Amino acid sequence: MEGFGKGKRGLPSVSPAVVSIIMILFTAFIAGGGIYDLLDNPPSLYPSGNRWVAVHPFQSDQTINESIVSMLLTLFMVGGLIIAYKSTKVSNDSRKANSMVVIGITLILMGLAGSHYLLLLKSTIGR
Repeated sequence: MEGFGKGKRGLPSVSPAVVSIIMILFTAFIAGGGIYDLLDNPPSLYPSGNRWVAVHPFQSDQTINESIVSMLLTLFMVGGLIIAYKSTKVSNDSRKANSMVVIGITLILMGLAGSHYLLLLKSTIGR
């Protein structure tokens, strides 16, 4: 049992906040298509006729720009959930709690609306 516990040699202790941030970033990377980007190496722009577009017209493919936008929108939604949750911890200042809820819901709605708009772009850009 040597190596376990505080102050003993073994695995380094990591803050739960750091682990949470790493897990959130990893989840956004996976949800945004990071594995696809690493394996397939898609372009950042796609030629469409005589112009270049940043959104690939097919549902099965995506560009690097789409991945980055999707990752950011996922982070908006997760950030909104975290801020809305943190507002429940503020018990002495109702004005601050209400503003945190509004900011959290706004971030969630921005992420959802942006994701929906990205899907609409994908379905209409190739037509």
